[in-house]
Amino acid sequence: MTRWKNVELGSVATIVRSAIAPSEMSPDETYLALEHIERGGRIIGSSTIAGSEVSSPKFSFNEGDVLYGKLRPYLGKIAIPGFSGVCSTDILPVRPGSLLDGRYLLHFLRQSRMVELANSRTTGANLPRISPGELARFKIPLPSLAEQKRLASALDQADALRVKRRQAIALLDDLVDSIFHSMFGDPRSNPMAWETCRFGSLIALGPQNGLYKPSGDYGSGVPILRIDSFQQGSLSATSEWRQVRVDSGDVERYGLANGDIIVNRVNSRTHLGKSAMVSGVDGDAVFESNMMRLRVDEHAILPVYAERFLGTPFIKAKILEAAKDAVNQSSVNQGDIKGLPFNVPPIELQQEFDRRVRSIRRQQALHRTQLTALHELFASIQQRGFADELWDYGAA
Repeated sequence: MTRWKNVELGSVATIVRSAIAPSEMSPDETYLALEHIERGGRIIGSSTIAGSEVSSPKFSFNEGDVLYGKLRPYLGKIAIPGFSGVCSTDILPVRPGSLLDGRYLLHFLRQSRMVELANSRTTGANLPRISPGELARFKIPLPSLAEQKRLASALDQADALRVKRRQAIALLDDLVDSIFHSMFGDPRSNPMAWETCRFGSLIALGPQNGLYKPSGDYGSGVPILRIDSFQQGSLSATSEWRQVRVDSGDVERYGLANGDIIVNRVNSRTHLGKSAMVSGVDGDAVFESNMMRLRVDEHAILPVYAERFLGTPFIKAKILEAAKDAVNQSSVNQGDIKGLPFNVPPIELQQEFDRRVRSIRRQQALHRTQLTALHELFASIQQRGFADELWDYGAA
């Protein structure tokens, strides 16, 4: 079997470390923070220097640079932008040299074993980071440019199929939103004059903050729901969650049940308060400390209605009004969530909404099954593409 030459990343790419001052940036220049990059590398938006009120030095990046999230590298926030701009210093721009294809580098660094290696090289207990020097010392197999491009192209094509399937799932989520507004009206104006109350009066259990475990406890055990494991309204499959070692007391106190509502309580303002209804959990599973869990009184309000109401712009604005800001993040507490205003339509109407949503969720489940098959295809191509290499990529 052919074994490609292993070289240090820093010998075939430049890790940009020179920061530029705010005074040197255009107010309209594109700005990326870690919150704009999903786990797995999809860029989900951007801001501007003026829009983000940037007041500290940032890194400049070029179109085609590999942007590597150095904070909490276990999240695998590694992307290639199709534009230039500036980014948070928690993101390292990696600029490939003439011997290295950028998309090949992207796929290599996104491998789960490389993400795990990066996580093992971090410093800092609460905010683990990998240094530029450590990243530069990673060993990378270096076949010819033609071979790099061939492998990157195959992975890109498989990934494009996954993107299309995710888009189909997202469109069905949009349909749920449309049905909600058709049946219940704008929550802010409450045109149908539904009964209103504070959310706390509709909660049967909780809210309760989640479980904190040090990074060393991750890797095996039971699935743990983390911020990167759900979008507004929907969870990824538990098979995709990270695992953590827990005892029976942890499971009893922090265990998740189908129908639970999860609310993100600590994050950037753009993501604060995102919520989801737990479903598809079969067996033990727990939830992480930067979110809270609650269970509603189903005689008054159904979980599917509560989750969707929490996701409306009206409630998002209320959460941001209550948020407490700190460096790089904001937070809400249990009292803030219990104090949210809630419209309560008749339970029969909520039940009809639940029936419609269940039909849509069944369609989404089919898409997710196909998405799982595409994940397996991608992993197979990735494994074969890098299979000839010695398992010492990070060796000095």
